[in-house]
Amino acid sequence: MVPSNYSELKLYPANDHADWQEAIDKELNSLKSLDVYENARLPPGKNAIGCKWIYKLKTGVDGKISYKARLVAQGFDQAPTDYDEVFAPSLNSTTLRAALVWAAKMKN
Repeated sequence: MVPSNYSELKLYPANDHADWQEAIDKELNSLKSLDVYENARLPPGKNAIGCKWIYKLKTGVDGKISYKARLVAQGFDQAPTDYDEVFAPSLNSTTLRAALVWAAKMKN
């Protein structure tokens, strides 16, 4: 069984809860080791965006089941005024074609 939220997870039997808790701990340790976040004070009048745990069971090629937990931001809580501060660079199609031509020439 896969919990839909952390409150539901707390109702699970001890052995299932332990497997999910291990997945949560692994995710938190990974976030910490990669310096994904830092503690900070919120500016006056600003609210933090909430987060939620997403749980998933995965089956490996050997048939072994692994428990995965992912911490995700609840971006739907973000104020509309902050949407324009998002930037995602994209590759120009001409640049891509030039890079592919160069790579093909270098291969020969």
